[in-house]
Amino acid sequence: MPSGEHETPIALAKLDPSLVAWLLANLFDVKVPDYHHARAQATDVRVVVPRTYHADAMLVFCDAADRPVLAVVLEVQRGWDATKRRTWPLYVAQLEAELDVAVALLVYCPVPAVAGRYQDLFGFDGISLVLRPLIFTPGQVPLVVDVEVARASPALVVLSALCHGGSAEVDALFPALAAALRAVGPNKAVLYYDIVLAGLPEASRVRWEAFMTTAVGSEFRSELFQRVAAEGEARGEARGEARAVLTVLAARGVVVPAEVRERILACTDLAQLDRWLHRASTATTVDDVLR
Repeated sequence: MPSGEHETPIALAKLDPSLVAWLLANLFDVKVPDYHHARAQATDVRVVVPRTYHADAMLVFCDAADRPVLAVVLEVQRGWDATKRRTWPLYVAQLEAELDVAVALLVYCPVPAVAGRYQDLFGFDGISLVLRPLIFTPGQVPLVVDVEVARASPALVVLSALCHGGSAEVDALFPALAAALRAVGPNKAVLYYDIVLAGLPEASRVRWEAFMTTAVGSEFRSELFQRVAAEGEARGEARGEARAVLTVLAARGVVVPAEVRERILACTDLAQLDRWLHRASTATTVDDVLR
């Protein structure tokens, strides 16, 4: 089951794709083309044999006319999986063929020893196509303590917090992180705040929340915490409704494919979930619910 350590870097990259461009340029000297915006790409990769592979995330950087200029496959690898020798090239090749642009494979490995094994896995064997995965570890991401840098690059300071969360030195980053939340405003700050809470180890999370309670202006803290609470309550209600839909379908013996289950659980529209729940009470197939 995906963990906060796995999901938070992906969520952060989707929230601010410029962070991906920063990592490519500053950690790997990749020349990122001038781009106007970036958008998420569907992560399913289908092959002739009836099987679908799923990358963690894919981003497409586009010009002002929405034409792709660069694509990036994002992967988070916390453990060893030798099958990546076959699936990672598949992600890259499929995206290159679909978009006709250069594609980078950017991999975050929280454990340096695991990162080293993946680097060795892609050594040239004299036969296979060469893939150069751009693998980085927490130690390569700087500890951002400069408030001005944080205000200019909020996503970078959040990533820095995730990468250094297991170290006591992360406390030095808290003022910059608070400044970044102020810079993006309460609406977006809620999203960043959720990522920080999900990605920090428990001890660091407790110290971060204590810092926010004691050191941040009460007006900003109150507005942000109220929004965090409201967002969390809404997500909890939606999650419960989604589980009710699945429970009713299971009771009726309706088969629910994994991708449909994920779609239902990911839905946060309570009105939509309510419609699905009513349909589930008489459904004989999952299509009867999602029509």
